[in-house]
Amino acid sequence: MGRAVPTAYHAGVNQRPARAADVAARAGVSVTAVSFVLGGKADGNIAAATRDRILAAAAELGYRPNRVAQSLRANRTHALGLMTDGIASSPFAGRLLAAAGRRAAELGQVLIVHDSHFDTERDQHTADDLAARRVDAIIYATMGLRRVDALPTTSLPLVLANCFQDEDVRPTGIPDEESVGRQAAHLLIEAGHRRVVMLSGQGVGDSHDPYRGNVAGPLRAKAFLTGLRACEIARRAGEVVVAGWGIRDGHAGALRVLLDGNGRLLAARDRPTAIFAVNDRVAVGAVMGAMSVGLCVPEDLSVVGVDDQEELADQLVPALTTFRLPHVEMGVWAVDAAQSLIDPGRGAGPVEPGRTLLPFHLVRRATVGPPNPVAGT
Repeated sequence: MGRAVPTAYHAGVNQRPARAADVAARAGVSVTAVSFVLGGKADGNIAAATRDRILAAAAELGYRPNRVAQSLRANRTHALGLMTDGIASSPFAGRLLAAAGRRAAELGQVLIVHDSHFDTERDQHTADDLAARRVDAIIYATMGLRRVDALPTTSLPLVLANCFQDEDVRPTGIPDEESVGRQAAHLLIEAGHRRVVMLSGQGVGDSHDPYRGNVAGPLRAKAFLTGLRACEIARRAGEVVVAGWGIRDGHAGALRVLLDGNGRLLAARDRPTAIFAVNDRVAVGAVMGAMSVGLCVPEDLSVVGVDDQEELADQLVPALTTFRLPHVEMGVWAVDAAQSLIDPGRGAGPVEPGRTLLPFHLVRRATVGPPNPVAGT
């Protein structure tokens, strides 16, 4: 009775999954060569023609690497944990999560997301759970920019996104909040406005308040006033009005600066010709407030927001001019930073503790124009 001879692998219905040995046989190379190419280690080890032949064979056979086996060999799971207070459970800041997921996939990582629904008391349990799942690193991201006084204890590499600690001992990626305040001042001044007001927000409330501890409002307001002074516009009482973070807050805030104490519209020379809103929801409320008292935007009042919130800023009539938060950039940065801590050769290069400031981008739409000549400047 003769010895069995291995037969060529043919993909088909009910066929076992292709193995590295099948790819090697199809390409006429060793299993080691297949491992180098499909493991991303071909450069300097495998000739380009051989690499292309292996990739073609893998595609023909529908080969998928055994991630479990790879993880056991490398003591890596190729998984990242992302802890967040509310990004996954709210429509706001979802672009950060989406961008992080896309970037993780590009690097061969799986993103495991835990959303605390603003219950920070669950953070330690979440970190322990992610460690038990053997993730390679953790990204700690918050919906709004805030200071984090206490992080969960973990031995895993940890990066911060959209939040920070005073001591800056970890890689931290945050929006350049001060720059956006200055940019907003310059935008309105360049359009010809001199009577400008900011409707700001303040982080207050209990532990379940999504804006508790949010420092973006004060930072934007401080930089806004700095921008006005840099353009030789003197600071006056009322240039920054603390309104809140929602549409109703913006509506009420706009009426506060447009009406007198008896609820009558201020004379054109006495009311602001432009409003900088702390976010898009407040800006939408301001537009609604202005229209409710017979003003036209931007003919009688210019309004600019911050966020470029999806399904809001571009859907408003007129469409809102705003500064887009760098959520996409933060998501990509966070994954690259985590990858660099795990494997400096595969991320965006070495990453150091400290803050990386990510810029806002102006999105010009239809709510900013020159001041009405009747109102003057």
